[in-house]
Amino acid sequence: MQTRETYKSAQQAAQEISFTILINNCFRELQNASFYIGAPKYDEELAAFIRKSGKELHLQMRFSSVNIDVFIPVLYRSACNLQHVYDFPVFERNNSSSKIISIDIFRFMEIVVSECNVKYPDSDKKNILRRLRNSISNMTTFLNFFSEEKIQVNKTFQTFIESEQNLVTGHSFHPLTKSREGFSDGDLLKYSPETSERFQVHYFLAHPSIVLERSTAAHLFSKLLREDLMTYIPQDHKTFKVITKNSDWKPVPVHPWEAGYLNTLSEVREMQELGLLIDIGLWGPLYTATSSVRTVYNENTPWMLKFSLHVKITSAERVNHLSEMHRGYDFSRLMQEAFGKGLQEQHPDIEFLYDPGFISVNYNGHNIAGFNTSFRNNPFIGNRANTNIGLLASLCQDEVLGQAARIASIIEKAAEVMKSSVPFAAKTWFDKYLDMILPATVTMFETYGFICELHQQNILIEMGNDYLPQKLYLRDNQSYLFRKTKKDYLCSIIPELRNNEDNFQNEISLLDLLSHFLITSNIAALIQAFGKNELVPESELIEIFYQKTYQMHLDNPGKITDYLLTRKQWCIKGNLLTAIRNIDAGTATASVVYLKTPNILHYRYISTDLLFPDPKKEVFSKYFPEEDINVSLRPVDPDHDIEMLHEWFHREHTLKIWRMNWSLNKLEQYYRKNHAGNHMYSYIGMINGEPTFNIEVYRAVADLVGDYYEVLPDDYGTHFMIATTDKSKKHPVLCMRAILDWLFNDSKVGRLVGEGSVESMAALINKAQVGFRLQKVIEMPHKKAHLNICYREWYREKFPDSVFNSDKQLLTSKLSILS
Repeated sequence: MQTRETYKSAQQAAQEISFTILINNCFRELQNASFYIGAPKYDEELAAFIRKSGKELHLQMRFSSVNIDVFIPVLYRSACNLQHVYDFPVFERNNSSSKIISIDIFRFMEIVVSECNVKYPDSDKKNILRRLRNSISNMTTFLNFFSEEKIQVNKTFQTFIESEQNLVTGHSFHPLTKSREGFSDGDLLKYSPETSERFQVHYFLAHPSIVLERSTAAHLFSKLLREDLMTYIPQDHKTFKVITKNSDWKPVPVHPWEAGYLNTLSEVREMQELGLLIDIGLWGPLYTATSSVRTVYNENTPWMLKFSLHVKITSAERVNHLSEMHRGYDFSRLMQEAFGKGLQEQHPDIEFLYDPGFISVNYNGHNIAGFNTSFRNNPFIGNRANTNIGLLASLCQDEVLGQAARIASIIEKAAEVMKSSVPFAAKTWFDKYLDMILPATVTMFETYGFICELHQQNILIEMGNDYLPQKLYLRDNQSYLFRKTKKDYLCSIIPELRNNEDNFQNEISLLDLLSHFLITSNIAALIQAFGKNELVPESELIEIFYQKTYQMHLDNPGKITDYLLTRKQWCIKGNLLTAIRNIDAGTATASVVYLKTPNILHYRYISTDLLFPDPKKEVFSKYFPEEDINVSLRPVDPDHDIEMLHEWFHREHTLKIWRMNWSLNKLEQYYRKNHAGNHMYSYIGMINGEPTFNIEVYRAVADLVGDYYEVLPDDYGTHFMIATTDKSKKHPVLCMRAILDWLFNDSKVGRLVGEGSVESMAALINKAQVGFRLQKVIEMPHKKAHLNICYREWYREKFPDSVFNSDKQLLTSKLSILS
């Protein structure tokens, strides 16, 4: 990967890290971006800025509502196509005035909000800019703190709490990764995990009539807390006497910041005035914040405390809802039954961090959320506090403060222990991780009927002395959801699950959620971390992921593996759009934006030869001796072919069908973007050395046509245009034979699809002559088209002497069965 210059300051680092995260959120959610290669010949102003950036590849984002294009230099392009790495500055082009200027992250956000406002009128520019400034300011503070304290952010061996607190750049899928609205500067330093400060818990003493609590432990947590407090409070202290006097009252722990918030509420003051609630202040052992900020940890306490915190962290005020706490408690009950014992026996390398109990305060029939505290099992105590742990989000964290990414250091150590190459160690590490997470997820869904929210901050990886994964810890079971089809089975174990219908979701909704949490925010993020740190090419890890999923499906077909293998698009959470619309993801979950993203397993069918050829070399040539005709193909060269193509597309016979009679500038942009993408590539066809036709090769699964039939991931399509009007030079069948020989010889190509306009009967006849068969007529937005398909066998029936990779047909057949 190319690298950018060293940051001049923590503020610059915070801005550029945040800018990268924001651009990637836009890339995934707005779907208005294309890669752009080279400097244009017919747009000198743009060419000057591109040359100045020093980068061959840029990301172009088109904001139609304000007629602005934004260009971003690209340092690393991810094969997973979800998170790329960029260089700076970014520049904006006003297409009305042709003015080009460099812009900062705040100007970029203004443009983004203006574009979003067209579809989402509730977009809130003032709010999102304020929160963005807060996030960048906080990250700057943390980077300065880590630098001044000389903390090794990405060291190879880290304990649980070190891994939690070294997430200095935050979750890379959140555009406001370090926003904490509600904290003062002092609060930020005192209560943030990044500063590793320790603090006591604040306690209220509540009359039992206003307390609701649950516990799967032998005793209620209020009893355990009371006993614990009595060991910390001096017997001559007035608080000791208050607790002793009110022997049946229950201690309610809250975050110290939240205590201040609660004491401003009229209901809380009223309860205190009525003698139902007593504020007894800070007591007990010192805790420190984990990566979520609101969950706190002590290495000698068997429970972590997950507090409500009315601070807007990334996308929501982090408040425990009563229904969620019940869900966590009910899941803990399930895990104590044969249900849980069976699951643990099947997957002993998976450990759930249960939320086995909670305590809350209700007054006048109303739950006061600030008192809602959940208790979480803490396995990282005693000797286990010194285990080598990797929070997945911190493993995916980039190089920071001049320190190599932690995942890079871990893989290098693993390679050293294994006495292997770094790529081999990386693939071994990834393979072992998949062996734990994939089968367990399938078992949870298929057999036990639930899914986990398996995003980066809910997965902890324990590594052995060989630095390979040996155990996974899954947390936040308050967010687990259950399959409706398993409702009767689950409710027969825990009848109270019926009390909340939101516990149960239909299967496709759960699979969509799982594709976001397990794939895009988990496995794909890990693949990208390996790739951008040059440990192993992403394509090799995608292949491992595919093969493992495919084999699991062959061994035991199920809904998850079928979804992963055959679904054209997966689901992704729109964190940016949710934030721009100021939707609280905690309280308004139904309003959270979800979008579609391409299935990354289908990227294994991207042919490098077809879609990323050497631009200066001929790619194929076939001689037909009977006709004394040689048909050859070479890539379109945007630096030299645009004027010829411009003339071709302005010819009378091409205007009606192709409708590409554009300006030189627009035509050049089209080819520079097509050749930079992973969807389509254009070639010049030559007959006996003379340029005669244009052929576009594209992946059908990534094209509009894929929405009109049961597309397979290895389907490829062609657009074929003969430029010459001289019938003696056309040779359409010979040209198509050469094209099909070339395409079917590529092992990534399964079958071929065509969608020629119904206005061109010549195209339909031409395709039929080489083996294509008409399937149906489709109505696309821009044309009515003949949908036709060709398999290798059908082509061979026409031309038995053709040579191609016959093994490919077996794969296509298998995928057809899966579909």
